[in-house]
Amino acid sequence: MTTFLSILILGTIWGAIYSLIAVGFTLIFGVAGIINLSHGTFYMLGAYLAYTFMTLLHINVPLSALMAVVVVALIGMAIDRFAIRPMRDRHVYVLILTLALALFTQELIFGIYGSYGKSVHSFMTGDIVLGGVFISYQKLITLFVGAALVVLFWFFIKKTKTGKSISAVAQNKDAAILVGIQYERVYLMTMGISAGLAAVAGVFIAPILEAVPTMWAFPLFKAFAIVIIGGLGSIGGAIITSLVLGYLETMVSMLLSSNYADMVYLLAIILVLIFRPTGLTGRKSSRV
Repeated sequence: MTTFLSILILGTIWGAIYSLIAVGFTLIFGVAGIINLSHGTFYMLGAYLAYTFMTLLHINVPLSALMAVVVVALIGMAIDRFAIRPMRDRHVYVLILTLALALFTQELIFGIYGSYGKSVHSFMTGDIVLGGVFISYQKLITLFVGAALVVLFWFFIKKTKTGKSISAVAQNKDAAILVGIQYERVYLMTMGISAGLAAVAGVFIAPILEAVPTMWAFPLFKAFAIVIIGGLGSIGGAIITSLVLGYLETMVSMLLSSNYADMVYLLAIILVLIFRPTGLTGRKSSRV
């Protein structure tokens, strides 16, 4: 029973983190039709900026977290405006550019902070016992924040005027232009939201795993897997797949070995590409 609860709780926590990362990644793909290989750097920058504000500048934890997310969102918007926008339709250019940005940022972090991991202050210290399972308050906060943001994001996309304009551009840019939607503004806003969600994941996971310069690659690979498995451009598919992978990886880690955890999503990619290339949601084109 204890093992089952551990898998349920920890799997949900990791599923929430994966959702924050993958939703932003699939949002950019679904709306702008580009694959942003620098997406993982937003996750990394969120963690390192939280460390900078909390530990080096001694700013209180909640304000530091908010500042880190806002700064990363602005960085994402700047990348879209000045780097991606001029060559948005040249997808190979965007791939090379965003990969170069990711590698450059990694080396910049190495130079500024060094190669050793940086511990980030927890939002709340201590543990709670749930059914005989010890869970840190930091993990619970991460779970609640992740789940709340995913729900709010879903509501934003489906129920607000701005969210509907994003969906309209994703479905048919030409038709969106005809009804007066400024698609470049939508792209800019989408990149900011995408970067901000990834930064939130970085801010909340850093107290659990530490901030390291190579941490950008981990969420990028997971986001790729989730987008492929869930269906290209499908936010609902991304959320469902994030939770499923969170449970499966936790189960494999606890019942077999943590060495096999990453094999779960690699095997899932292979099986989906062979038997259901359009993903679990069956989408053949990018949609939000």
